[in-house]
Amino acid sequence: MKWEFSHDLLEDSFNNYKEINISNIRFKKEEIVKDELKFQTFREVEFLNCKFSNVNFNNVFLAKIKFINCEFLNTSFLECNFNKVIFENCKFTNVSFFEDKMQDTLFIGGIVQYSKWENTILEGKIETVTFRENIYIHNKFIKIIFFNCEFELDNFISTKFQDCDLKTCRFKDVNINFDDLVSSKLSILNMMELVRAKGIILED
Repeated sequence: MKWEFSHDLLEDSFNNYKEINISNIRFKKEEIVKDELKFQTFREVEFLNCKFSNVNFNNVFLAKIKFINCEFLNTSFLECNFNKVIFENCKFTNVSFFEDKMQDTLFIGGIVQYSKWENTILEGKIETVTFRENIYIHNKFIKIIFFNCEFELDNFISTKFQDCDLKTCRFKDVNINFDDLVSSKLSILNMMELVRAKGIILED
């Protein structure tokens, strides 16, 4: 998951770039509102302290991208491809991930809430992220290490955890099908929290 930009980044304003291909740029403290980014390629780009509001990423390719301390509100990622993308200390509220392919993607810190993941394939690592009241439908989470994450009131529907590591996670009132966790690693505490959410009482 560790990588560096191959060139120094030029700092500029996002409004100056409407090309199909954008590379080697740093956008800082930008507010990107009511925009549609369609069939574009972002390669080696950093977004620092930026806010995306009512933005639609449609069939966008993102390679070696860093989003640091960014906020996403009412934003959608539709049929996007992610490769070596880092979301660090970002906040997602009412965000839609639909039919995305996310490879070598890292979420570290931050919160994802009131959002929807559907028909998305995710591979990478998720560390110290809080998930709250999200809906997940027909996704595949593949070989992901979920380190020290929290799930609260999340609803998983036909979402497969394939060879994932969930041992250090905490679950509160989460709806999940145990069959979708086959092949993944959980702790005894995980299982107690998940069973309790289904109204099952464990006694010695």
